[in-house]
Amino acid sequence: MELGRRDAVRLGITALAGAGVAGAAPAAYATRRAVGPVNPYPAGEDDAVVALRHALDDAANGIAGLAGRDGQGRIIVRATANHRHVLRARLIIPGNTHLDATDARFVAGFTSPNSSETMVLNHVPSAATGGYGAPGNIRITGGSWDPIWQYAQEGNPVPPSNVITMQHTSGVELVGLTIYNVKWYHAIELNAVRNATVRGCGLYGWILDPQYKDKRYHGEAIQLDIAGSQNTWAGAKDNTPCTDIRVLENTCDHSGTQGSWGTLVGSHTAVSGVRHARVWIENNVVANTSYDAITPFNTEAVYIRGNRITGCNGGVYVRACEHEVNPLTTVEITGNSVGPLVPDYKGQIRSGIGVIARPDSPVSDVLVSGNTAPSFVYRNQEWMTFRQPPQTS
Repeated sequence: MELGRRDAVRLGITALAGAGVAGAAPAAYATRRAVGPVNPYPAGEDDAVVALRHALDDAANGIAGLAGRDGQGRIIVRATANHRHVLRARLIIPGNTHLDATDARFVAGFTSPNSSETMVLNHVPSAATGGYGAPGNIRITGGSWDPIWQYAQEGNPVPPSNVITMQHTSGVELVGLTIYNVKWYHAIELNAVRNATVRGCGLYGWILDPQYKDKRYHGEAIQLDIAGSQNTWAGAKDNTPCTDIRVLENTCDHSGTQGSWGTLVGSHTAVSGVRHARVWIENNVVANTSYDAITPFNTEAVYIRGNRITGCNGGVYVRACEHEVNPLTTVEITGNSVGPLVPDYKGQIRSGIGVIARPDSPVSDVLVSGNTAPSFVYRNQEWMTFRQPPQTS
């Protein structure tokens, strides 16, 4: 699903000084010509956005600008502060890159949007790139991100969209982003990603896909996904799951114009024998979700700790697969504060804390302790084992 590449005439153009990138030596640009750009260059973008794309393409070829590298060796690319970057196509982030978007604003107004879009995608070299094989060590910090605002200003239809999508990669840090008003999809999608942290982000406002009115768990602000046949943005459709994921200290709520998310974090795709694993969901503030605030699915070695949940339809609910063979082990739900909970559009309230097992997907080594919640539900306990008697009040 990557977009086409600009022709070679742009390859020798030095990035504009506004992006903080110095002119490179001829030898460096010879390397760049050999590798080629990773970003598209659509018509209609202003100088700041074009310069940003050039700086990212330089980073893909190991060319650092004036900002140098951060402590992890990533090339720092700085977006122009106090500027609205109108993206007319996806922004492609290469490996070993730190996109510093502090005080910058990003909006989507793609000239020829697909039926499914994302504002940002990491660089995945080819359709054969699988596992965690795309260039990693990526950090994005700061910025305000809105996928619908520009379309409204221009009077154009809004495509369903992610904002940040990471695919087939590892070593990802997303820190301090503020994301508004996502239509149907996700603020952040980690799809076949290993070792990622989402910390201190504000996730505000979501537009519900009408077909999922009764499946609001599809509305994950942070989606953990498997690289499957229908949901892979780039690279191989090889069913790679997510592992070693940290979702820490984020805030999830409605915005000034749109309602809140279905849930802060979860997943809704699975295949037999493949599970997300080693996921920490800690110290987040979740308000007003239309489904459970936190709902890991097909995920083991999951640790849900110290979250504050209020005004949501449900609290924490860990779900095993219903139609796949995926036993899960180690689920810890400790020290969370849940409530009050509120009815959905049918007048129904879900559980404060819940775990569900299935005959083909039993859940072992469950620990539920030290939570404050209005209710506790363990469905199909005959297919569960507990580390100690589970909390019931």
